Amino acid sequence: MATKFSSEEEYLISLKLPISKLIQQNGPINFSAKKKDPFNELVNIVISQFISTKAAAGIKKKMLISLNEKKFLTRSFQKLSIQEIKDLGLSTNKAKSIKELEKYFSSQSTKNSIFKLSKTDREKELLNIFGIGPWSVEMFEMFCARDLNIFSPGDAALREAMKTLNMVDSKDFEEYTQYAEKWNPYKTIACLHLWHFIEN
Repeated sequence: MATKFSSEEEYLISLKLPISKLIQQNGPINFSAKKKDPFNELVNIVISQFISTKAAAGIKKKMLISLNEKKFLTRSFQKLSIQEIKDLGLSTNKAKSIKELEKYFSSQSTKNSIFKLSKTDREKELLNIFGIGPWSVEMFEMFCARDLNIFSPGDAALREAMKTLNMVDSKDFEEYTQYAEKWNPYKTIACLHLWHFIEN
């Protein structure tokens, strides 16, 4: 945890919205602006699909031990078949998705070339990869590209937190998206605090 509120958190606190009180209750949360390795982050995102944060962390740890790596690298999966990747503790679809990511990033001239694309073009590229949908792209923009203004209406934990805090109570994802506009231009920071709330 950070020791003092960031300027983004201070801005959200100043709005005097329910998220403002939540941020003050949570305390500061650090969010580095440094971009992350895209392949490693996307593998982590694929592992995290449809399961809890705790379960995903356990699978990730076991996989890295099996691969004898500290983070996921394309070389870790180049010689592995989809079945061999599945045997690391994943579903067939997740194994297939990771194999497709390996092929995509192995063909790139530089691992950072994806950051040279516009956000729109990057989204199109990622959505063309098997197993990468809107939620995965939103997580990528938040945690890899480090975009401060992303909201993910498809994230069940965010919706649960917003319902619990009486922000929105609807089955319509669009209502969550519309509400999140209140946090513009720091929706990502608001999401971090909602996740912290629901996980604790």
